Amino acid sequence: MKAAIWTEPNKMEMRDIPVPEPQPGEVLIKVLGCGICGTDCHIFAGEVPLAKPPQVLGHEIFGEVVKLGSGVKSAKIGQKISVDPVIGCGVCPYCKNGKTNLCDHPTIIGYARTGGFAQYTTVPETHLYPMSDKMGPKDGILVETLACVINGYDRLGFKAGHTALIMGAGCVGLLWTGLIKHSVCTRIIQTDVVPERLLVARKLGAELIIDAGKAKWTRDVLKSEPEGVDYIIDATGNSKAIQEGLALLKKGGTFMVFGVTPVKERVTISPYEMFDRELAIVGSKMPPLMMGRAAGIIEAGIIDSNALVTTTLPLSQLAQGIHMFHEEKQKHIKIMIDPHKI
Repeated sequence: MKAAIWTEPNKMEMRDIPVPEPQPGEVLIKVLGCGICGTDCHIFAGEVPLAKPPQVLGHEIFGEVVKLGSGVKSAKIGQKISVDPVIGCGVCPYCKNGKTNLCDHPTIIGYARTGGFAQYTTVPETHLYPMSDKMGPKDGILVETLACVINGYDRLGFKAGHTALIMGAGCVGLLWTGLIKHSVCTRIIQTDVVPERLLVARKLGAELIIDAGKAKWTRDVLKSEPEGVDYIIDATGNSKAIQEGLALLKKGGTFMVFGVTPVKERVTISPYEMFDRELAIVGSKMPPLMMGRAAGIIEAGIIDSNALVTTTLPLSQLAQGIHMFHEEKQKHIKIMIDPHKI
């Protein structure tokens, strides 16, 4: 089979490798699509300690079951599935409490185990989530990211009638828009530095869109919401944006750190202000057992997959796709790789 192998930082090679054999409790899946995530870009650059080359990357996987390993009970040949890539150790306190995303020793598909930038891969049966036949690759590759968003949504604890500011209108930020629009929020404000993405945000339900490239963009938020907003979700991973956004919280508000910043970056907070105004800062990462809920939301048509998955590339153009992710944000939101197009 064809596979794109990450061989060293900033280098990818196309290779012919054997089709893997499913071990007991595993299934072999034909990969029908795999999304390029910002984390893949960080791995490609050698910035993620959990991932070591050589490796097949890709964790936003949609596929079809084509072979069963021994002991598999529920998966069926021909079944369409999405994949939960986070395999916890199963024995630590976090795993035992259903918090596999906090496991200290995870094995993550696409980091330390063959991922979706190959024509076939094997996955434990426990990490498959069936999807109906009407769902296509554009739907399936969004399930894992939406599961991450659902985890953040639950941690925020949305209350009826409150307002939200979403900083960033990439795929993650727009998934937040789609989810919140169908919840109990009364008003969504969304920012980005790419005008084309803001237009998509408006289409998906943001009542106010703001160009965060403007020097005084925070004034536009406060002009609209003089007391500030109840919830702020950072989907930029930009520490400067986070620092500016913290000042926009209403009394009693909550700030969600969702985007991934470089490890050594810092922001400044005032403990007294957090006390005096009863502010909260929470974080959220990866999906702990949220995949089934995410698949259900996508199958219900709540998320506009066609608006988010804007580009499909063949496997041989994976490195180009990673470059496009960074350099052509005005043209692309989510880029999908089709491993069976070379």
